[in-house]
Amino acid sequence: MSQPLSLLRGQRSKLSDLGLSQGVFTLDLALAPASLALDSACFGLDSQRKLSDERYMTFFNQPQSPCGGVRQTGTHSFAFDLARLPASIDALVVTLATEAADGLRALDASHARLLHTDGSVAAEFAIDAGLFNNEHAVMLIEFYRKDGQWRTSPVAQGFNGGLAALVKHFGASVAEPAPAPSPAAPPAKVSLSKITLDKRGDKISLEKRGPGVGHGRIVCNLQWSASAERSPAAPRKKSGFLAGLLGGGGSDGASGTSSAIDLDLGCLFELRDGTRSAVQALGNTFGAYEQAPYIHMAGDDRSGSSADGEFLYINGDKLQNIQRICIYAFIYEGVANWAQADGVVTVSVPGHPPIEVRLDGHEERKNMCAIAMLENVDGQLRVTKLAEYFSGHRALDERYGWGLNWQAGSK
Repeated sequence: MSQPLSLLRGQRSKLSDLGLSQGVFTLDLALAPASLALDSACFGLDSQRKLSDERYMTFFNQPQSPCGGVRQTGTHSFAFDLARLPASIDALVVTLATEAADGLRALDASHARLLHTDGSVAAEFAIDAGLFNNEHAVMLIEFYRKDGQWRTSPVAQGFNGGLAALVKHFGASVAEPAPAPSPAAPPAKVSLSKITLDKRGDKISLEKRGPGVGHGRIVCNLQWSASAERSPAAPRKKSGFLAGLLGGGGSDGASGTSSAIDLDLGCLFELRDGTRSAVQALGNTFGAYEQAPYIHMAGDDRSGSSADGEFLYINGDKLQNIQRICIYAFIYEGVANWAQADGVVTVSVPGHPPIEVRLDGHEERKNMCAIAMLENVDGQLRVTKLAEYFSGHRALDERYGWGLNWQAGSK
Protein backbone atom coordinates (compact mmCIF):
# COMPACT_ATOMS: atom_id res chain seq x y z
CA MET A 1 0.00 0.00 0.00
CA SER A 2 1.39 3.44 -0.95
CA GLN A 3 2.23 5.98 1.72
CA PRO A 4 -0.38 8.70 2.33
CA LEU A 5 0.32 12.09 0.82
CA SER A 6 1.34 14.87 3.21
CA LEU A 7 -0.59 18.05 2.50
CA LEU A 8 0.86 21.49 3.25
CA ARG A 9 -0.98 24.60 4.34
CA GLY A 10 -2.32 26.34 1.24
CA GLN A 11 -1.56 23.41 -1.06
CA ARG A 12 -4.29 22.74 -3.61
CA SER A 13 -4.90 19.18 -4.81
CA LYS A 14 -7.42 17.42 -6.99
CA LEU A 15 -9.24 14.69 -5.10
CA SER A 16 -8.59 12.41 -8.08
CA ASP A 17 -4.84 12.82 -7.49
CA LEU A 18 -5.39 11.55 -3.93
CA GLY A 19 -7.26 8.47 -5.13
CA LEU A 20 -10.62 9.95 -4.10
CA SER A 21 -12.07 10.57 -7.56
CA GLN A 22 -15.45 9.08 -6.55
CA GLY A 23 -15.86 11.75 -3.88
CA VAL A 24 -16.72 9.20 -1.18
CA PHE A 25 -14.36 9.52 1.78
CA THR A 26 -14.07 10.42 5.46
CA LEU A 27 -12.28 13.32 7.09
CA ASP A 28 -11.03 12.32 10.53
CA LEU A 29 -9.52 14.90 12.86
CA ALA A 30 -7.12 13.27 15.33
CA LEU A 31 -6.76 16.11 17.84
CA ALA A 32 -4.46 16.44 20.83
CA PRO A 33 -4.74 17.03 23.67
CA ALA A 34 -8.04 15.18 23.94
CA SER A 35 -8.92 17.27 27.01
CA LEU A 36 -9.30 20.38 24.84
CA ALA A 37 -13.04 20.93 24.29
CA LEU A 38 -13.56 21.56 20.58
CA ASP A 39 -16.59 21.84 18.31
CA SER A 40 -16.20 20.80 14.68
CA ALA A 41 -18.51 21.84 11.86
CA CYS A 42 -18.76 21.68 8.07
CA PHE A 43 -20.22 24.64 6.17
CA GLY A 44 -21.76 24.07 2.73
CA LEU A 45 -21.21 27.33 0.82
CA ASP A 46 -22.60 28.73 -2.41
CA SER A 47 -20.59 30.37 -5.20
CA GLN A 48 -20.43 33.58 -3.14
CA ARG A 49 -18.85 31.69 -0.22
CA LYS A 50 -22.01 32.14 1.85
CA LEU A 51 -24.14 29.75 3.88
CA SER A 52 -27.27 30.58 1.90
CA ASP A 53 -29.05 27.45 3.19
CA GLU A 54 -28.60 26.92 6.95
CA ARG A 55 -29.43 23.21 6.53
CA TYR A 56 -25.96 22.79 5.03
CA MET A 57 -24.18 23.61 8.25
CA THR A 58 -23.36 20.15 9.60
CA PHE A 59 -22.50 20.12 13.32
CA PHE A 60 -23.63 18.80 16.73
CA ASN A 61 -27.14 20.27 16.41
CA GLN A 62 -27.57 19.15 12.79
CA PRO A 63 -25.42 16.08 12.08
CA GLN A 64 -26.44 15.50 8.44
CA SER A 65 -27.09 17.65 5.38
CA PRO A 66 -30.52 17.25 3.72
CA CYS A 67 -29.05 15.38 0.76
CA GLY A 68 -26.92 13.05 2.90
CA GLY A 69 -23.76 14.27 1.19
CA VAL A 70 -22.22 15.36 4.50
CA ARG A 71 -22.63 13.47 7.80
CA GLN A 72 -20.93 14.04 11.12
CA THR A 73 -19.94 10.50 12.01
CA GLY A 74 -17.93 11.15 15.16
CA THR A 75 -16.96 13.91 17.53
CA HIS A 76 -14.48 15.20 14.96
CA SER A 77 -15.09 13.20 11.80
CA PHE A 78 -17.22 13.72 8.71
CA ALA A 79 -18.28 11.31 5.95
CA PHE A 80 -18.64 12.79 2.46
CA ASP A 81 -20.44 11.63 -0.65
CA LEU A 82 -19.90 14.64 -2.90
CA ALA A 83 -22.08 13.35 -5.75
CA ARG A 84 -25.12 13.79 -3.52
CA LEU A 85 -24.57 17.53 -3.06
CA PRO A 86 -26.79 19.89 -5.04
CA ALA A 87 -25.20 22.17 -7.66
CA SER A 88 -25.83 25.13 -5.34
CA ILE A 89 -23.12 23.88 -2.95
CA ASP A 90 -19.85 25.09 -4.39
CA ALA A 91 -17.55 24.46 -1.43
CA LEU A 92 -17.37 22.67 1.92
CA VAL A 93 -15.31 24.22 4.71
CA VAL A 94 -14.52 22.20 7.83
CA THR A 95 -13.93 24.28 10.94
CA LEU A 96 -12.89 23.97 14.58
CA ALA A 97 -13.87 26.22 17.48
CA THR A 98 -13.13 26.30 21.20
CA GLU A 99 -14.01 28.42 24.21
CA ALA A 100 -10.76 27.51 26.00
CA ALA A 101 -8.85 30.51 27.36
CA ASP A 102 -5.68 29.70 25.38
CA GLY A 103 -7.62 29.17 22.17
CA LEU A 104 -6.30 26.84 19.50
CA ARG A 105 -2.63 27.30 20.30
CA ALA A 106 -3.06 24.39 22.74
CA LEU A 107 -3.40 22.05 19.74
CA ASP A 108 -0.26 20.00 19.21
CA ALA A 109 0.77 16.91 17.25
CA SER A 110 -2.69 16.67 15.66
CA HIS A 111 -3.70 15.56 12.17
CA ALA A 112 -6.50 15.93 9.65
CA ARG A 113 -6.70 12.71 7.66
CA LEU A 114 -8.59 11.88 4.46
CA LEU A 115 -9.61 8.22 4.59
CA HIS A 116 -10.61 5.84 1.82
CA THR A 117 -13.79 3.81 2.32
CA ASP A 118 -11.67 0.91 3.61
CA GLY A 119 -10.23 3.14 6.34
CA SER A 120 -6.77 3.56 4.82
CA VAL A 121 -5.26 7.05 4.77
CA ALA A 122 -5.17 8.82 1.40
CA ALA A 123 -3.65 12.08 2.64
CA GLU A 124 -3.01 13.92 5.89
CA PHE A 125 -2.36 17.45 7.10
CA ALA A 126 -0.27 18.01 10.23
CA ILE A 127 -1.73 20.43 12.77
CA ASP A 128 0.84 21.69 15.27
CA ALA A 129 1.08 24.46 17.84
CA GLY A 130 2.91 26.76 15.44
CA LEU A 131 -0.13 27.22 13.20
CA PHE A 132 -2.19 29.26 15.68
CA ASN A 133 -1.85 31.93 18.33
CA ASN A 134 -4.88 32.87 20.46
CA GLU A 135 -7.51 32.20 17.80
CA HIS A 136 -10.67 30.51 19.04
CA ALA A 137 -11.90 29.31 15.65
CA VAL A 138 -10.31 28.18 12.43
CA MET A 139 -11.25 27.30 8.87
CA LEU A 140 -9.17 24.13 8.81
CA ILE A 141 -9.62 22.50 5.40
CA GLU A 142 -11.90 23.01 2.43
CA PHE A 143 -13.22 21.06 -0.53
CA TYR A 144 -14.32 23.02 -3.58
CA ARG A 145 -15.40 22.66 -7.19
CA LYS A 146 -13.21 23.95 -10.01
CA ASP A 147 -13.39 23.13 -13.71
CA GLY A 148 -15.84 20.33 -13.00
CA GLN A 149 -13.63 18.61 -10.43
CA TRP A 150 -13.54 18.57 -6.65
CA ARG A 151 -10.32 19.74 -5.04
CA THR A 152 -9.06 20.24 -1.50
CA SER A 153 -6.80 22.64 0.35
CA PRO A 154 -5.72 22.91 4.00
CA VAL A 155 -6.57 26.52 4.87
CA ALA A 156 -5.76 26.83 8.60
CA GLN A 157 -7.11 30.40 8.77
CA GLY A 158 -7.88 31.50 12.33
CA PHE A 159 -10.52 33.80 13.82
CA ASN A 160 -10.56 35.64 17.14
CA GLY A 161 -14.21 34.71 17.72
CA GLY A 162 -15.62 31.24 18.27
CA LEU A 163 -18.21 29.18 16.40
CA ALA A 164 -20.64 32.11 16.28
CA ALA A 165 -17.99 34.21 14.54
CA LEU A 166 -17.66 31.54 11.85
CA VAL A 167 -21.42 31.44 11.32
CA LYS A 168 -21.52 35.21 10.89
CA HIS A 169 -18.46 35.15 8.63
CA PHE A 170 -20.32 32.87 6.26
CA GLY A 171 -23.30 35.21 6.18
CA ALA A 172 -25.77 33.38 8.45
CA SER A 173 -27.44 34.57 11.63
CA VAL A 174 -27.11 33.00 15.07
CA ALA A 175 -30.13 32.17 17.21
CA GLU A 176 -30.21 33.75 20.64
CA PRO A 177 -30.00 31.22 23.52
CA ALA A 178 -33.52 31.84 24.80
CA PRO A 179 -36.61 29.80 25.79
CA ALA A 180 -38.79 28.36 23.05
CA PRO A 181 -39.96 31.20 20.76
CA SER A 182 -43.59 32.21 20.40
CA PRO A 183 -45.40 30.92 17.32
CA ALA A 184 -45.16 34.40 15.80
CA ALA A 185 -41.37 34.59 16.12
CA PRO A 186 -39.35 34.12 12.91
CA PRO A 187 -37.39 30.87 12.66
CA ALA A 188 -33.76 31.09 13.72
CA LYS A 189 -31.11 30.56 11.09
CA VAL A 190 -28.66 28.48 13.11
CA SER A 191 -29.02 27.42 16.74
CA LEU A 192 -25.70 26.89 18.49
CA SER A 193 -27.29 26.13 21.86
CA LYS A 194 -26.23 23.02 23.71
CA ILE A 195 -25.73 22.05 27.34
CA THR A 196 -22.38 20.58 28.36
CA LEU A 197 -22.07 18.83 31.70
CA ASP A 198 -18.40 19.48 32.40
CA LYS A 199 -17.72 17.99 35.81
CA ARG A 200 -18.65 14.76 37.56
CA GLY A 201 -21.85 15.41 39.48
CA ASP A 202 -23.05 18.25 37.24
CA LYS A 203 -26.79 17.88 36.65
CA ILE A 204 -29.72 19.46 34.89
CA SER A 205 -33.49 18.94 35.23
CA LEU A 206 -35.79 19.21 32.21
CA GLU A 207 -39.48 20.05 32.40
CA LYS A 208 -42.09 18.23 30.34
CA ARG A 209 -43.18 19.94 27.14
CA GLY A 210 -46.54 20.89 28.64
CA PRO A 211 -49.57 19.71 30.68
CA GLY A 212 -50.60 16.21 29.66
CA VAL A 213 -47.57 15.93 27.37
CA GLY A 214 -44.51 13.78 28.12
CA HIS A 215 -40.90 14.26 27.17
CA GLY A 216 -41.25 12.63 23.74
CA ARG A 217 -38.54 10.47 22.19
CA ILE A 218 -35.28 10.85 24.12
CA VAL A 219 -32.23 9.95 22.05
CA CYS A 220 -28.87 8.96 23.59
CA ASN A 221 -26.14 8.81 20.94
CA LEU A 222 -22.58 7.54 21.43
CA GLN A 223 -19.85 8.61 19.02
CA TRP A 224 -16.10 8.29 19.13
CA SER A 225 -13.09 8.84 16.92
CA ALA A 226 -12.71 6.37 14.07
CA SER A 227 -8.92 6.58 14.54
CA ALA A 228 -8.99 5.09 18.05
CA GLU A 229 -7.21 1.76 18.29
CA ARG A 230 -6.79 -1.02 20.77
CA SER A 231 -3.51 -1.39 22.55
CA PRO A 232 -1.28 -3.59 20.31
CA ALA A 233 -0.66 -5.91 23.25
CA ALA A 234 -4.33 -6.40 24.00
CA PRO A 235 -5.76 -9.88 23.37
CA ARG A 236 -8.70 -10.23 21.00
CA LYS A 237 -11.54 -12.02 22.74
CA LYS A 238 -15.14 -12.59 21.81
CA SER A 239 -16.16 -12.94 25.42
CA GLY A 240 -17.91 -10.02 27.06
CA PHE A 241 -19.87 -9.15 30.15
CA LEU A 242 -23.58 -9.81 30.44
CA ALA A 243 -26.14 -10.56 33.10
CA GLY A 244 -27.03 -14.23 33.30
CA LEU A 245 -30.68 -13.26 33.51
CA LEU A 246 -30.30 -11.70 30.03
CA GLY A 247 -28.98 -14.91 28.49
CA GLY A 248 -25.85 -15.74 26.51
CA GLY A 249 -22.82 -17.81 27.44
CA GLY A 250 -19.28 -16.51 26.90
CA SER A 251 -17.01 -18.02 24.27
CA ASP A 252 -13.33 -17.16 23.81
CA GLY A 253 -11.36 -17.14 20.63
CA ALA A 254 -9.47 -14.91 18.21
CA SER A 255 -11.39 -13.05 15.59
CA GLY A 256 -10.41 -10.73 12.76
CA THR A 257 -7.35 -8.55 12.32
CA SER A 258 -8.78 -5.08 12.72
CA SER A 259 -7.19 -2.92 15.42
CA ALA A 260 -10.17 -0.61 15.79
CA ILE A 261 -11.83 -0.79 19.19
CA ASP A 262 -15.43 -1.86 19.63
CA LEU A 263 -16.93 0.70 22.01
CA ASP A 264 -20.52 -0.21 22.96
CA LEU A 265 -23.36 1.84 24.40
CA GLY A 266 -25.80 0.37 26.90
CA CYS A 267 -27.75 1.05 30.07
CA LEU A 268 -29.02 -0.37 33.31
CA PHE A 269 -32.65 0.48 34.01
CA GLU A 270 -34.97 0.36 36.98
CA LEU A 271 -38.73 0.69 36.46
CA ARG A 272 -41.15 2.06 39.02
CA ASP A 273 -42.50 -1.46 39.62
CA GLY A 274 -39.03 -2.60 40.74
CA THR A 275 -38.00 -4.37 37.52
CA ARG A 276 -34.24 -4.07 36.93
CA SER A 277 -32.17 -5.22 33.97
CA ALA A 278 -29.98 -3.98 31.10
CA VAL A 279 -30.31 -2.95 27.45
CA GLN A 280 -27.27 -3.40 25.21
CA ALA A 281 -26.06 -5.08 22.02
CA LEU A 282 -24.09 -7.66 24.00
CA GLY A 283 -26.39 -10.67 24.29
CA ASN A 284 -28.84 -9.09 21.81
CA THR A 285 -30.85 -7.52 24.64
CA PHE A 286 -32.15 -4.61 22.58
CA GLY A 287 -35.20 -3.79 24.73
CA ALA A 288 -38.47 -2.33 23.41
CA TYR A 289 -39.74 1.21 22.88
CA GLU A 290 -43.55 0.92 23.07
CA GLN A 291 -43.60 -1.58 25.93
CA ALA A 292 -41.49 -2.21 29.04
CA PRO A 293 -38.72 -1.29 29.52
CA TYR A 294 -39.56 1.60 27.08
CA ILE A 295 -35.89 1.67 26.01
CA HIS A 296 -34.63 0.42 22.65
CA MET A 297 -31.02 -0.11 21.55
CA ALA A 298 -30.38 0.60 17.85
CA GLY A 299 -27.08 0.25 16.04
CA ASP A 300 -23.90 -1.59 16.97
CA ASP A 301 -20.96 0.37 15.55
CA ARG A 302 -17.95 -1.94 15.63
CA SER A 303 -15.33 0.69 14.65
CA GLY A 304 -16.52 4.21 15.43
CA SER A 305 -16.91 4.98 11.72
CA SER A 306 -20.62 4.33 11.31
CA ALA A 307 -22.65 7.25 10.00
CA ASP A 308 -25.34 6.39 12.50
CA GLY A 309 -23.21 5.61 15.56
CA GLU A 310 -24.93 3.85 18.44
CA PHE A 311 -28.29 4.94 19.83
CA LEU A 312 -30.53 4.32 22.80
CA TYR A 313 -34.10 5.51 22.31
CA ILE A 314 -36.06 6.20 25.51
CA ASN A 315 -39.83 6.66 25.43
CA GLY A 316 -40.12 9.89 27.41
CA ASP A 317 -43.90 9.72 27.24
CA LYS A 318 -43.64 6.66 29.50
CA LEU A 319 -41.31 8.32 32.00
CA GLN A 320 -43.89 7.77 34.75
CA ASN A 321 -43.02 4.05 34.49
CA ILE A 322 -39.27 4.59 34.75
CA GLN A 323 -37.33 5.23 37.97
CA ARG A 324 -33.75 5.59 36.73
CA ILE A 325 -31.43 4.72 33.84
CA CYS A 326 -27.63 4.46 34.05
CA ILE A 327 -26.05 5.09 30.62
CA TYR A 328 -22.66 3.45 30.10
CA ALA A 329 -20.09 2.64 27.44
CA PHE A 330 -17.75 -0.33 27.51
CA ILE A 331 -14.93 -1.71 25.41
CA TYR A 332 -16.16 -5.05 24.14
CA GLU A 333 -12.84 -6.12 22.59
CA GLY A 334 -9.29 -5.21 23.63
CA VAL A 335 -7.94 -2.44 25.81
CA ALA A 336 -8.31 1.05 24.37
CA ASN A 337 -6.90 4.45 24.96
CA TRP A 338 -9.98 6.30 26.24
CA ALA A 339 -8.33 9.66 25.57
CA GLN A 340 -7.68 8.76 21.94
CA ALA A 341 -11.21 7.44 21.52
CA ASP A 342 -12.52 10.92 22.45
CA GLY A 343 -15.98 9.52 23.15
CA VAL A 344 -19.04 11.69 23.67
CA VAL A 345 -22.66 10.91 24.48
CA THR A 346 -25.36 13.36 23.44
CA VAL A 347 -28.78 13.22 25.12
CA SER A 348 -31.42 14.90 22.95
CA VAL A 349 -34.82 15.69 24.49
CA PRO A 350 -37.52 17.35 22.35
CA GLY A 351 -37.92 21.03 23.16
CA HIS A 352 -34.51 21.34 24.85
CA PRO A 353 -30.93 21.94 23.65
CA PRO A 354 -28.89 18.72 23.36
CA ILE A 355 -27.00 17.68 26.49
CA GLU A 356 -23.38 16.68 25.88
CA VAL A 357 -21.44 14.39 28.23
CA ARG A 358 -17.83 13.58 27.33
CA LEU A 359 -16.02 10.41 28.38
CA ASP A 360 -13.24 12.28 30.18
CA GLY A 361 -11.35 11.81 33.46
CA HIS A 362 -9.91 8.67 31.89
CA GLU A 363 -8.76 5.57 33.78
CA GLU A 364 -7.04 3.62 31.03
CA ARG A 365 -6.87 0.24 32.78
CA LYS A 366 -10.63 0.03 33.18
CA ASN A 367 -12.81 -0.94 30.24
CA MET A 368 -16.17 0.48 31.32
CA CYS A 369 -17.43 4.03 31.85
CA ALA A 370 -20.62 5.05 33.64
CA ILE A 371 -21.52 8.16 31.67
CA ALA A 372 -24.77 9.62 32.98
CA MET A 373 -27.71 8.86 35.26
CA LEU A 374 -31.21 9.72 34.00
CA GLU A 375 -33.82 9.89 36.76
CA ASN A 376 -37.53 10.54 37.04
CA VAL A 377 -37.86 13.22 39.74
CA ASP A 378 -41.55 14.15 40.15
CA GLY A 379 -42.07 14.00 36.40
CA GLN A 380 -38.94 15.97 35.55
CA LEU A 381 -36.06 14.31 33.74
CA ARG A 382 -32.85 14.83 35.70
CA VAL A 383 -29.54 14.12 33.92
CA THR A 384 -26.37 13.80 36.03
CA LYS A 385 -22.84 13.35 34.70
CA LEU A 386 -21.11 10.32 36.27
CA ALA A 387 -17.80 9.86 34.36
CA GLU A 388 -16.72 6.94 36.57
CA TYR A 389 -14.66 4.03 35.28
CA PHE A 390 -14.94 0.35 36.23
CA SER A 391 -13.36 -3.01 35.44
CA GLY A 392 -16.68 -4.36 34.16
CA HIS A 393 -20.46 -4.56 34.52
CA ARG A 394 -20.35 -6.20 37.95
CA ALA A 395 -18.27 -3.37 39.48
CA LEU A 396 -20.55 -0.72 37.98
CA ASP A 397 -23.62 -2.58 39.26
CA GLU A 398 -22.21 -2.70 42.78
CA ARG A 399 -21.39 1.01 42.72
CA TYR A 400 -24.96 2.02 41.85
CA GLY A 401 -26.82 -0.79 43.62
CA TRP A 402 -28.64 -2.62 40.80
CA GLY A 403 -28.17 -6.10 42.29
CA LEU A 404 -28.07 -8.13 39.04
CA ASN A 405 -26.35 -11.50 38.61
CA TRP A 406 -23.57 -11.22 36.03
CA GLN A 407 -21.80 -13.85 33.94
CA ALA A 408 -19.88 -13.94 30.64
CA GLY A 409 -21.82 -13.28 27.46
CA SER A 410 -21.24 -12.57 23.80
CA LYS A 411 -22.65 -10.77 20.77
